[in-house]
Amino acid sequence: MPRSPSFSPYCRLCDDIIFCPHNIDVETASDEQIAQAFDPIEQGNPKYNSNEYALGFFAAIAVSADDVSISLNGHSIAQCREHALMQRFFAVIELASAPFTPSVGPHNFVSTESDFKAAKNFKLTGPGTIGLSSHHGIHGNENEDVQISGVTFKDFEVGAVSLNNVKGLEIKNCDIPNNRHDVPVLGSFSAALKIRPYLKRLLETNPGYSMTLGGSVKSVEDVYATLVSHIANVYNDVMQYGFIDPVTHPDEYQLFNNPHQVIDGPCYVFLVHGKGPAVGGFGEEQATDISALSADVSIVNNNAQNIKCFTNEVLATVVDGSVQNDARGAILQFYNASDTSYIGMNEVSGQYTYTGNVNLDAQIMVAKAINDVTLGVDNVLQTNVNSVGLDLIDWAEGKDSSYTPKFRCNGDSMHHVIKGSIMIRVEDCQGFIIKGNTIDNVDILSEGPLPDELCVDYHKGASSSDGSDRMLADLRGISVAAVSAYDDDLRDGNDASTIRSNTITNLKSEAAKLIAGVDVQGVSTGVDLENNYVNLDRTAFDSPDDKWIGLRLRESASGIAVKQNNNFVQGVVIESESVKKRSHSAASVSLKSSADAKSEIKPKSVKKRSKLLPDYHPRPAGDSEWPNNGCPFGH
Repeated sequence: MPRSPSFSPYCRLCDDIIFCPHNIDVETASDEQIAQAFDPIEQGNPKYNSNEYALGFFAAIAVSADDVSISLNGHSIAQCREHALMQRFFAVIELASAPFTPSVGPHNFVSTESDFKAAKNFKLTGPGTIGLSSHHGIHGNENEDVQISGVTFKDFEVGAVSLNNVKGLEIKNCDIPNNRHDVPVLGSFSAALKIRPYLKRLLETNPGYSMTLGGSVKSVEDVYATLVSHIANVYNDVMQYGFIDPVTHPDEYQLFNNPHQVIDGPCYVFLVHGKGPAVGGFGEEQATDISALSADVSIVNNNAQNIKCFTNEVLATVVDGSVQNDARGAILQFYNASDTSYIGMNEVSGQYTYTGNVNLDAQIMVAKAINDVTLGVDNVLQTNVNSVGLDLIDWAEGKDSSYTPKFRCNGDSMHHVIKGSIMIRVEDCQGFIIKGNTIDNVDILSEGPLPDELCVDYHKGASSSDGSDRMLADLRGISVAAVSAYDDDLRDGNDASTIRSNTITNLKSEAAKLIAGVDVQGVSTGVDLENNYVNLDRTAFDSPDDKWIGLRLRESASGIAVKQNNNFVQGVVIESESVKKRSHSAASVSLKSSADAKSEIKPKSVKKRSKLLPDYHPRPAGDSEWPNNGCPFGH
């Protein structure tokens, strides 16, 4: 992974680049060699810092110097298909020395704040393409003065650009013709890849280590061999066919196959967030520490189309109120949302028996070895996010027949809060312009949430206004939350943040409860909306009872000016403490406070909205869902 040197370079591409480090010869490689392909640490290359590269090559280019300019010069940079399959966390360009700040994420890439270096005054110019990526086109934390112009982003899985706590950002004149539509695997495959090195270390340091799993004694040698065989089978199938062969490898297909071939978690085009990964619910209030806010953000004249997304709800196993995460933060998954059935366990007359599978056996064996201090800890194999408890381990070993699995709902495979899909999301930000962007033809393939009777409780980060709201299939064109004007003392006129002259059309999601063109959420203030055109569905009009809403202003928003020249074909919804008001599509609205919402014309309809958390939907106990100050694999 090339890094920028200490001087201030200007880099210009002179050819297309396919990033495919340390590829393997599949014809001669063993299953284990395939399973550990692309891992620079296991391959023993001394030039790669074991702490920084413990999760593999996290970017093609990592920029940690200031004043770096890259011209694509008509060329492209992309991840190869092989690496995209085996390295599920990746950015084509990472704007820092590590993908997470210290003490955040599934691994401590750097020990101290001084070791983390974020790029400042970075410029990327087109024409040219940032192509295939298993996560992001561009990702960064703590950056300042970032300019991205004239670039085509395509075939990304999570987002084109995702920046946390950025001061000064301009994204302009970029084209997004599509995100990736041939994703072969679910997040469960990433869990298999990331737990494998722990199992290998256990095998090397404690040969013969064994435990009872699924009613029989299994050695670490057996569990490891099964795991690498499954990984290799997936790799070979995907490289040959583009998908997992359900006939030849039915177990792998059931556990890892992606039925929709698009990302199975959060889905964005542009994401701007405050300090830390955007893994919780939507922002409600801005941080009082302005250093934790993004600021001065401009997203102008970009064109995004043909975006497909799918959110896979993964029920998180809970023991004593704690979600059970493995050593890399992945959920221990006992329920398959695709075919609505238990996996890894049987239920007969209210009695639950562990049967296991390749992932669960590996995760639980590693957890047992961590708990009994058999597995050592170092910079590469850190265990601080492991939370698998002894109760679950004892049940898997057949020691506790009374154990009943409990599940926390509304999370994905890494237990990020499910928020639906958002094309442009700006949150925890002081001062922004979202102007002249086109969003067209977005299709959400998610099904509705799993039945409530499966859930003992719900992810703590669910909607602050309605904790029972599960947003798997919901879709927003533009969402801003906990945002403000450029100057808090001057919230009108030239100092207001603006959403202006955007065109949002053809947003589709069969199972959605909400499809919103523009959504203003949280305690947001000092925002002007003018000259926007939103027509979400040409067959849907301004009905009070449908899921399409041109513009929604949430109850905590204030100082929001909606000009007469907007055209929200599916109407405007203004929420107060107890009602939702729907007004004419061309309404001019001046929302001064949540208690004094008013429109220049009479609202067309009023319907009540429940604000109370139902008894069957209790909030989980405890202050933090996430160990290590942040949900693993944050976006």
